[in-house]
Amino acid sequence: MNILIREITPKDYLQTIDVIKKSNTESLGKIYPKKLIDEFCKKYDPENFEKKVKEVIYFVAEDITNHKILGVIGLKHQELRTFFVHPEHQGKGIGRKLFARFMEEVKRKGIKEVILEGSPLGEPIYKHFGFKKIKTISKERIGIKYSDAYMKKVVE
Repeated sequence: MNILIREITPKDYLQTIDVIKKSNTESLGKIYPKKLIDEFCKKYDPENFEKKVKEVIYFVAEDITNHKILGVIGLKHQELRTFFVHPEHQGKGIGRKLFARFMEEVKRKGIKEVILEGSPLGEPIYKHFGFKKIKTISKERIGIKYSDAYMKKVVE
């Protein structure tokens, strides 16, 4: 597989949305009820995503042989947003490549600290990338309670 990490373009939006929804459904579906996953996925329709792209710098991982988007990561101010790798391609180093490009952008912008809110499934991955858990955040959406980890990484 020949992977290119690059900034997102409008032609990538639908494939990127598909990766996010597939990852939410298959990965987060292991810990959250389907109703909550469906709610998470609602915000990733093409119209909403087009608005998000104006606020978030997204990088995608593209398999340039097949012209397929396999992962996405986003930076909004000093916050890591939207970090997903298609479930069929997890564990192959794609997330590591996306995170490396993300950190290049963070350093280029002179950001000294990165924050994120991550699911219990993402927490070990974020720790692997040097984030420290600050606290657990209790949340509720559509009447379903869940929690995320609020995490921080000092940029060196």
